[in-house]
Amino acid sequence: MIDHLLSIVSLIIIVLAFLFAYRKNFGVTLALLISNFAIFIISSLYPEVIFDLGFKPTYLYGNPTRLYTLVTTMFLHADLSHILGNMITLFFLGIPFERRVGWKKFSLIYFISGMGGAVLYSIINPKPVLLIGASGAIFGILGAFALAYPFDEIIMPLPVFFVAFLTRIKVIYAAIFFGFLEIAFSFFSSSYDNVAHVAHIGGLLTGIVLSHVLLRERKVRVGIVEYRNLEEISNDVRLIDRIRYESIPEVRNEWMREFIKNYRCPYCGGKLKIFRGNIYCKRCDVIFR
Repeated sequence: MIDHLLSIVSLIIIVLAFLFAYRKNFGVTLALLISNFAIFIISSLYPEVIFDLGFKPTYLYGNPTRLYTLVTTMFLHADLSHILGNMITLFFLGIPFERRVGWKKFSLIYFISGMGGAVLYSIINPKPVLLIGASGAIFGILGAFALAYPFDEIIMPLPVFFVAFLTRIKVIYAAIFFGFLEIAFSFFSSSYDNVAHVAHIGGLLTGIVLSHVLLRERKVRVGIVEYRNLEEISNDVRLIDRIRYESIPEVRNEWMREFIKNYRCPYCGGKLKIFRGNIYCKRCDVIFR
């Protein structure tokens, strides 16, 4: 059980960040950034939070009351370089991917990948060591992104010796680069480097599997569907309702332009356009009306 009040406060911060993101429609990625930095400040001042919310592989084998830490451990980081590296990567990787797939699928892939990485690490190394950080979840996003939209370009921090440079790169090349890097580190780095490379690999593989299940491109033509189907990729119900019920064509077109600027087709991930007064996806031939 959670023994410290500050750990409970940390959990409340996570919930509030996601509720605020939902109500204000600014995305799960930004909610993750805010909550991670907030909890990093708390855990830096009060390290007992890390022991309350951090995950240990031994919890899988005999302490089911602590399995909630499979999720909470993704919000903990060891030091400033740890959280900055993860959050910078999440910012540049998460925002474009969330716009591609919507906040629901993004959230599923993020959290399940983080848990998948922790579980794989626990199977290979079932020792009572603290496993903290969002790296497994972020690697899951990278793997899912690379499989679903391999040639999208993103900005990523690429390490050159001991310095990371922000570089524009296609997602598939970033996934291959970091995947091989983590495999190499898992074999050749010291066991005392305090980095769970196997968890990173586990997150990457979990993301790839989830991408295949959740983001497979649909080959069939979808046809005409209702505007409420757009809620699969956006929780901005107010904007969708404005598009549905606005009677003045010029105003309605402005609402549609606002929507297609930030979102893609919920069926294939294709770019949305305005066609004859409706939102249209050419790739899967779907008209929203």
